[in-house]
This record gives sequence, structure tokens and C-alpha cells, in this order.
Amino acid sequence: MKTVENFQSATKPAAASGSRIAVSGPQVFNVPIAGGTAPRNATRTAQKLATFALEHVSDIRCGPGRHRYLDVGCGNGFITEYVAVDFDEVVGIDMERERLEDFRAHAKWKPTYRVLEMSAASIEFPDNFFSFITAFEVLEHVADLEKSADEMVRACRPGGVLAVSVPQRWFPIENHGVRLGNTEYERKVPLLPYIRPLHRKYALARVFSSTEMDDLFLSRGMLHLATGYASPQFERAGANEHSWESRLIFLRSVLERCETIPFLRALTGVSMLKAYRKAF
Repeated sequence: MKTVENFQSATKPAAASGSRIAVSGPQVFNVPIAGGTAPRNATRTAQKLATFALEHVSDIRCGPGRHRYLDVGCGNGFITEYVAVDFDEVVGIDMERERLEDFRAHAKWKPTYRVLEMSAASIEFPDNFFSFITAFEVLEHVADLEKSADEMVRACRPGGVLAVSVPQRWFPIENHGVRLGNTEYERKVPLLPYIRPLHRKYALARVFSSTEMDDLFLSRGMLHLATGYASPQFERAGANEHSWESRLIFLRSVLERCETIPFLRALTGVSMLKAYRKAF
């Protein structure tokens, strides 16, 4: 097993320049991944996801040593920076160069940060390297879900924590759009998540049930810590005063109360949040 303590030399041999996740077949969604692409004014969404993750930093049981944080699908790093405050070393990876350049420009005075073009399915760091890993709105997009989960667990230290957010199947609207033939329609589709065969065939991104997420990670030696739900904040479309969604901003407080009600939180939570710890 390769073990490296020097942060700057920890990556595996670099992949070929310009490499990308292969795109093939109907189960490949919106590659490259763009997990952290929330605009920098979407503070409510970023804080909601980051708060869930930060609640589980105290669940880390790695013992002594440097605490390293990896954000998979970091995008522009907007959410990464909310989480990264208390870590010795911070790595953000993504496959979308424009977003990574934004992150690098924003973090250029932070010597503990590394921002890398790297696939979730090939995390070029040694086994058991990071004590905390996040993936915000990423797994619905990756080309190889199983391999991405393998890599995230492999890179996590025993006793380390993994926090993820994904679209969840009981929210009644497909937010990413659909692909019909060779044409993509990036618009909201009501009720499509409830018809799983059609959703799998046509949707541009996956949705997950709580059981599906647990099966994905518990089978890889992770222990379940918590499940949460995040209601819509209407920050992207709602920023346009002429959009129909801008008329729904008044519902924020009601939807946030629903996050704590067992039945309603699944119906009103656009995202499901999960925290796991890697077993020793």
C-alpha cells in the first residue's frame, strides 16, 4: 500500500493532459461533472449543504496526523471554501476547466489549497489519505457511479467521514431536464422522478432513494451516520424577477420547516444529504 505524508507529492502519476470521463450510452449524464457550480451569490444553498457537512466533522475518528479535506466535483469551490476552514490541507477536484480556473483565481492566496483537474472515477491520491470527503450534487452526473464510489471510499482514511448530497427520488420535479433522441431539453419535468423506468431512460441526471445511497456506500465498508434533506432555495431561477420560480421564494420558510417532518421532508427536499464514516 502506498503511503505518502508530503501533501505536494501525494498524487499518483498524472493522467494524460486533457483526459475526460468517457461518454457513452444513455446512463452517462452531463459529463464533465459540475458538482460545485453554484453561483457565488447562491449563499443559502451553499450554507445549507456546508452546514450539514460541518456537523459531521466532529464524527471523524482518524486519530493524530494531518487532516486533509477532499471535495469531489468542487466546481468553482464556492461550497468547498465554506467547509475547508478547519483543515490542514484542502483539495478540490473536477473535470470542468472553466470552473476550476474560477476556483484557482479565488484561492490563489491560500497555500493549503490544491485545485486539480481529476475524475471522480480516478482519484489520483493514495489509499486512506483524506480524513474528510464531500461530493455535493455530483454522483447524479458521473459516468461510472460504482467506480466513483469505490474511489471515494478508497481515498478515505479509516475513521474518516464522507458527506454527499444528491437529488432524491421523491421530490416531484426533475430539475436537470431530459434527452430525447439526440436533443437535450434543459427544463423542469414534473413527476418524472416517480416513473423510474422513464427517468432512467430520458433524464439527464440520476435521482437516488435513501436505500440506494446506503446500499452504494454501506456495501463498501462505510457506516451510516445521518440522513438529511435540503429544500429548494430558488436562488438561480429566482434571481430572475421574470421567472415563474421567483414567485415561489415566499415558500422558503415553509419548506424549511418541512425538512424536519419525516414524511414531508422527502417530498419537499430537492436534495438528500448523507454522512458516512469509514469502518476500521
